[in-house]
Amino acid sequence: MSKFFSLSLVAVAVAGGLTLYWRWPAAVPEVLPAAAVVVPSRQSSTERLSLPAAKAPAEAQSSITATLPSLADTEVDGQLRTDAAGNLVLDLALRDYFDYFLSAVDHSGLDAVIEALLADANQRLTEPALGQMIGLLGDYLDYKRASMALMQQPLEARQQVDPQAQLQALQSAFARMDELRRAHFSAAAQEALFGAEQAYARYTLDSLALQQRDDLGEAQRTQMLEQLRARLPDALRESEQRQQLALEQLQHSEQLWRDGADEQQVREFLAMTYDPDTVQRLLDEQRHERDWQHHYQAYRNELASLQGRGLSEADGEQLQRQLRERLFSSEDRHRVETYDAIAAKQPEPLDP
Repeated sequence: MSKFFSLSLVAVAVAGGLTLYWRWPAAVPEVLPAAAVVVPSRQSSTERLSLPAAKAPAEAQSSITATLPSLADTEVDGQLRTDAAGNLVLDLALRDYFDYFLSAVDHSGLDAVIEALLADANQRLTEPALGQMIGLLGDYLDYKRASMALMQQPLEARQQVDPQAQLQALQSAFARMDELRRAHFSAAAQEALFGAEQAYARYTLDSLALQQRDDLGEAQRTQMLEQLRARLPDALRESEQRQQLALEQLQHSEQLWRDGADEQQVREFLAMTYDPDTVQRLLDEQRHERDWQHHYQAYRNELASLQGRGLSEADGEQLQRQLRERLFSSEDRHRVETYDAIAAKQPEPLDP
């Protein structure tokens, strides 16, 4: 696989992540910030709602399921917390809570989702926290609508194939997203809800920019990447370091496969870091990925033979669709289409 193709895949993956983030439900980083923010009381918000008396937790979950069938057999995600004065504590757990309910929008509609969320919150919070949560929910929904419209703008043709143009598009989207958050939330709320995510996104984009620079030696690039990593919050930095170590180990194990190692040798290498169950899972995933890549390359070879018949563009596209449907499951076709879109712009054939 060419270096250009690899960089394209990285940029497309990041772009896809940013776009999918703004669909219901939003993705939430696993790392919570060390500090939480208390939302000041907003009396006007408490006047917007009259809710029924509190119910027992089991009855509350039953009520959610009745209103939002797609959330059946699930537990409410996230958390609603208050401080000693009864004010709402704002952190990523609250965003998890909002997004748990919003994940049912496609199935049940926004009105039903808001009804279920507010009924559940009424059983967990009292004033002033309840009114504060309602006011924040209104801001969050307004922000969601605006951000979805912003992030659904398609990439231009050059941005789809040029890594530098892709990076510029991602940087522009990040800046616009930051402006949007500042327009909808206070500085404290923005930091509590999005601070960790923004820090990691900025680190990721800066890292991609470093990888694209051809004026740096490997030692310089490594040193600058370490400097970027050092700016991350402690929890994020530790998480990123663990991810980087895991990535390096997986890359090493994949190199062992390419060098002709057998499964037992790869297993022994992975066992130096992972427990037996994790080792087996990683081996299964790597085997599946190798099989998929071989399958995709066989598809590309068959596609090349079809394209060599001098077919019209329309006939060629029809045969390509038929070939995808014959060789790949519906779950795999989106990945095939993504690879094909990038491969179509490559100046060289794909390697297996």
